[in-house]
Amino acid sequence: MRIHAGLIAVGAAIAPLGTSDAQDKGPRVSAKEYEGWRQYSVHCARCHGQDVVGNPVAANLLESARKGGPVAGMEAFTTVVAEGRLDKGMPAFKQTTSPEQREAMYAYVKGRADKRIPAGRPSAPPS
Repeated sequence: MRIHAGLIAVGAAIAPLGTSDAQDKGPRVSAKEYEGWRQYSVHCARCHGQDVVGNPVAANLLESARKGGPVAGMEAFTTVVAEGRLDKGMPAFKQTTSPEQREAMYAYVKGRADKRIPAGRPSAPPS
């Protein structure tokens, strides 16, 4: 038992702090798309679905942000996020997100809608 505990301690000491297999093996995205994934996960996923897969509670953003969709352009998307659609139950996020965060969310959602970004946690871009 002592040998196993020692090996575990050595293995833990060698592993880099703050990284995980999910971070290293996820799809590669730009820094803006990664930030968009982070912001989407905090502000949007509970209603629009994890990984932008859609759900019956809110608009399916894979459809809405695809080419020809109602929020396919960045301006339309970021306006809806900022102003909300109160008549449809979507709150406004202009007080809790910056224009840069909304643009990053668009980059991530658009990448998912255009099938450039697969589902799953993306890898953090190199710093």
